[in-house]
Amino acid sequence: MKKILIFLIMVLYTAFSYSQERKNQKIEPVGDLFEVTIYYDDGSVMQHGFMTKESKLHASWESYYPNGNRKCVAIYDNGDKVGTWYYWFMDKKTKVVYNKNKIVKVEEIPIE
Repeated sequence: MKKILIFLIMVLYTAFSYSQERKNQKIEPVGDLFEVTIYYDDGSVMQHGFMTKESKLHASWESYYPNGNRKCVAIYDNGDKVGTWYYWFMDKKTKVVYNKNKIVKVEEIPIE
């Protein structure tokens, strides 16, 4: 279970880093934050969320597979992982609760 979680986190991080190099992104100011959308080459959304002026992820962040299915729904607080995150991988959905970047609880839940 932990291996799957670590794999998913690495995929999310790698996808975010890789997309930054490719410049397939749109960044728009929204109040004190920036709304960031990162695209696959075919124009579909890879990731969408918010970032502070200091380039820290903040508030909601969502990642998608190339087919448009959700990969991850996350919440950040000035770069810290917080709250309830959901990961979808193959036929499994995992709920992970974070508190200041630390995993509090992990639970596999039925896909609806």
